[in-house]
Amino acid sequence: MRKIIFKSGSTMMGGIEKVQIEYINFLLSQKEYEVKVIIENDNGENNILEKYINTEINYLKSYEDKKRVLKLRNERKRNIWTRIRYNIILRTEKLYVDKKFLEIYREFQPDIIIDFDSSLTKIINKLGKSKNFVWIHSSVEKWKKKKSKIKRFVHRLNKYDKVICICQEMKEDLLKLSNKLEKKVDYIYNPVNFEKIKELSEENFSVEEEVLANEKFLLTIARFDCVPKDFETLFKAFDLAKEKGYDGKLYVIGDGEDRDKVESFLNDCKYKKDILLLGRKENPYNWLKKADKFILSSRYEGFPTVLIEALVLNKIIFSSNCKTGPKEILAGNFNLLYNIGDFKRLAELIFTEERNDYRIFRFNKNNIFSKLLELLES
Repeated sequence: MRKIIFKSGSTMMGGIEKVQIEYINFLLSQKEYEVKVIIENDNGENNILEKYINTEINYLKSYEDKKRVLKLRNERKRNIWTRIRYNIILRTEKLYVDKKFLEIYREFQPDIIIDFDSSLTKIINKLGKSKNFVWIHSSVEKWKKKKSKIKRFVHRLNKYDKVICICQEMKEDLLKLSNKLEKKVDYIYNPVNFEKIKELSEENFSVEEEVLANEKFLLTIARFDCVPKDFETLFKAFDLAKEKGYDGKLYVIGDGEDRDKVESFLNDCKYKKDILLLGRKENPYNWLKKADKFILSSRYEGFPTVLIEALVLNKIIFSSNCKTGPKEILAGNFNLLYNIGDFKRLAELIFTEERNDYRIFRFNKNNIFSKLLELLES
């Protein structure tokens, strides 16, 4: 039996976190593997997706430590000493986390490491007794931004046995940064559980939710992070569509650190009474099924699985033409893409009734799992 360590960042609600559940539970179902799951951050009551992972989870960082660091983060701008203290704590914490991971590594002696959140790059030299895979979930240039950080990160990727991007465009972008990775880099789409999505879409609403769900509404599902998610363009487009006669509302499922900014954008809207922030939803699929249309308004993405989920439920979708993912998912149908920030074009798309066959079977979890096994055994 081969041993696998699956390492990731959290079990909070999020795109990567939902995808990791599919991978972990699939690997657990394979008799030839013994899987140990290591998650970096224990987020207490926010470990919403923890219950869906069918094994014990080893957290590297306790919830108390997490709260202590968060408190220091919120206080860091008070003066120079609080900033220095915060930076020291971050460095100390990283050393502690790496040390704890290496202790587990030596004790468990895995044959394979799946570095699903690419957080082991700084200690990859110490993982020489295993075959090491790393997942890349977004454009490295968008993620790391500074040229020096990009160069260091890409250099460390060369030390892995296999580098897995989550779409073809991302793979091509990575190879432009380093052609030395050509024999190591591959891509594999995020697995989508079609059956589970359809099942969850039938879940009943509460009495209060039923009233909202019976309205005509556009839907977006996104973390409240205003740099990549571009709520400003979304809200401007909705205002313009309302002026031109759109007779529905706009619902937003999600939450995050930029909630105040999102609310500020909303308050500037002429039709703000028709925009509702619904908060996080453990099951967004019944809302998605009821939606008039689905919008992705990001400036950049990793691979927006939510677009595929909307297509599984036969929704009309449209998206920004952002890096990376939408073009591949929409299979070259540029009619339903708009240029980043072009709220006028997005407003026009809100009235579209166009549907297409996007060959979504490519993303079915069974096809993805077959390729995963090939990669692990290669």
